[in-house]
Amino acid sequence: MLKKIIVISNMPDSDIKKLDSFDEESILNGLNAIEINSIKDAKKLGRLLYKHQLFDIFVFSRSKTLLKIVYRIYPYARLVYEPNTFNSLPDLSKQALSNHAHTVCLKSQYVSSQMVRRLKLYGMTVFVRVEKSLDLYQAALSGVDGVIGNGITKKDLDIKGDFAFTPFVIAHRGLHKDVQENSVASARKAVDVHSDVIELDFHMTKDNYIVVNHDESLGRTYQKDYVIKKDNLKSLQSIKMTYQGVPTDEVLPTLSYFHSQIKDTGTQLLLESKTSSAKAMKRLRYVAREMDIPPLLMSFYPFALVNFKKYLKEYSRGFLIDLNSSQMSISDIIKISNKYNLTIHPYYNHKKNNLIEILRKRAIMVCPWGIQTDHDLKYMFLSGYYGINTDESDRFKDLIKYLNVHARQKYTIGEPLELEVTSNKGTRVSTHFEILFDNPTKLVIDNNVVIGASHEGLAHIYAVHFVKTPLVEYKLVSDLITVEVVRANHE
Repeated sequence: MLKKIIVISNMPDSDIKKLDSFDEESILNGLNAIEINSIKDAKKLGRLLYKHQLFDIFVFSRSKTLLKIVYRIYPYARLVYEPNTFNSLPDLSKQALSNHAHTVCLKSQYVSSQMVRRLKLYGMTVFVRVEKSLDLYQAALSGVDGVIGNGITKKDLDIKGDFAFTPFVIAHRGLHKDVQENSVASARKAVDVHSDVIELDFHMTKDNYIVVNHDESLGRTYQKDYVIKKDNLKSLQSIKMTYQGVPTDEVLPTLSYFHSQIKDTGTQLLLESKTSSAKAMKRLRYVAREMDIPPLLMSFYPFALVNFKKYLKEYSRGFLIDLNSSQMSISDIIKISNKYNLTIHPYYNHKKNNLIEILRKRAIMVCPWGIQTDHDLKYMFLSGYYGINTDESDRFKDLIKYLNVHARQKYTIGEPLELEVTSNKGTRVSTHFEILFDNPTKLVIDNNVVIGASHEGLAHIYAVHFVKTPLVEYKLVSDLITVEVVRANHE
């Protein structure tokens, strides 16, 4: 069965109850979602949320203005932006984040697995508005986080696969098994093994350059122990990076230079802030605007999260946390996630799985870090998290992450039709096909070829590919495919 998808509906088995109207009593009863379409409703809702300190609620709107009104009155609710149109995926993510939403809701005809994957890479949670079963399947097969619609029930959905969206593989400080961490060489190695994201750490120098290093001083990974914030860039770059005590050809990289070395590879950067200063965030803003893919941000430091929101509001943000030592309650985590639009990055080894499930039921993205062993890597991947942050990113180099198909096909009865399916790496893959809605055209598919049908009309199918790597095995599903069945002219 496909990994969990959140259903927001007016049906009894929904994960989140969809309210078609709201009053003081209804919004306090359970986990709810509300749509607002007027300034009057936005103000009314904001006041009710403030009065009852009600943060555990989804608020959908097509209006950025209405979302801003709710946020100004009470900033802790989960805001969802539902655009009528948008120019590009980066533009959509920036619009949403700039208006206090890290969740978007789209029309079903817009979505595909590649589109959803790209939006998630920008830090977006993706919902789809559905009206009928076909919309539900199109949304689920594209890998969205959730759906919203009246009359929708989980019983309507039966997909025979494990993943439509596979977790992002995040190379922790690059891939540094035989090179230094946070080096350009480690970034290139991470790209070579098809990592989706490279996580790195940044500081700011005395003369206001954003540079890549984990520690506040250089002694552990460089020839001398200069303190980054107390020295200028020229001085810091006068010494060499080392690996196992031996000097390398690299010097301390600026973030701009680091990015230039992986630009156009399609690899995302996840930037962990080792500083909370507003000045550093202002400088980071200029660097981030030059990047070809909007970077993801994260930090352990609460004031860094505040300054991310203030100075880098158009970029996705994340909160690093060790649940073993943290005193934060689940309510606290949900509230700050909603207010600061955060992905939650917990240390993987904890005993608070119930807390994680509460977050995931609310479609709050969770990205564990620190995973090392094959057993834990396999478990975390198959659990279907947003991403896996690890030093062992090369263990996932053989993954197939999504399938490419032609969304619309035409089959003429009596003329075989090959259904080409390729992986994200461009290679053809073997699949079997599932036919939906009791196969009304009586379509017959054998070895990726349509070889027969009894009736004209539309058939809706999807491909299933069994992925087997040395680390993990799983069934990956394709986007929905519509096959138009027609008879030959002479018939």
